[in-house]
Amino acid sequence: MKKIMSETPEKIQLVITKRTFLVALLPLLSSLIMGEISSLIGLLLGLIISLLLFRLKLLNIRRALEMNRHKAEVFIRNRYFINYIIYFAVMYTAQRKPEINFLAVLAGLLLLKFTIIGSAVVEIITDKWRKKLDSFKGGIVDESRT
Repeated sequence: MKKIMSETPEKIQLVITKRTFLVALLPLLSSLIMGEISSLIGLLLGLIISLLLFRLKLLNIRRALEMNRHKAEVFIRNRYFINYIIYFAVMYTAQRKPEINFLAVLAGLLLLKFTIIGSAVVEIITDKWRKKLDSFKGGIVDESRT
């Protein structure tokens, strides 16, 4: 796993999107194999909405950086309310439609967040192990033990 924090925001978003699709393959394929079409539709719906809103956040932040501070704060706050309205509409639709599994939609919506947190945790752990291994490669020998 390569360190992505030194990349551009577009590359970070692309890497996270790819990782999310890879993580989503397991539940998507398992629901397809088990014949749970309502779960498959719910996962896809939640995943697509989550990834689209993730992309929209990047675009909104880019727009906000071109504004003055007060205007940017109002802009970002309003966009967050719009995001919550979209989340509500998706969950309300999933709850009202029997052909869409509501829990699968929630799982699809949360999958991106779990992937981001999981990627950060894995990156922290690998950095710590890499530093520990590098300290051993330095050739520091405790001569009192020999």
